[in-house]
Amino acid sequence: MEGLLNSILNFFRAIWDAFKAIFDWLNAALDAFVDFLMNLPAWAFSKITEGIVSFFNAIPVPDFFASAASAFGSVPSEVVFFAEAFQIGPGVAMVLGAYLLRFILRRIPFIG
Repeated sequence: MEGLLNSILNFFRAIWDAFKAIFDWLNAALDAFVDFLMNLPAWAFSKITEGIVSFFNAIPVPDFFASAASAFGSVPSEVVFFAEAFQIGPGVAMVLGAYLLRFILRRIPFIG
């Protein structure tokens, strides 16, 4: 009688272990799916930005840029001194950046 009881208990333990293995596998699959969903936006953003960068790298540089470098060489040293003293370069960069930010923010419907 005791051997029969042990065989029944072993049978139910085997079934319990099988269900436990199935639920462990389902838990691991759910964790993998959640990780996939959590990493999907970062992956998509990186692919989109890589595509944009490769698009802009494919655009050739205009010919007048080479002549613009020689045009800045003819600026007198006095003008360069005062432009550096008054930080004209960073000031122009800040103003253009502010205009660009304003342009971008105006395109967002619920902000602009």
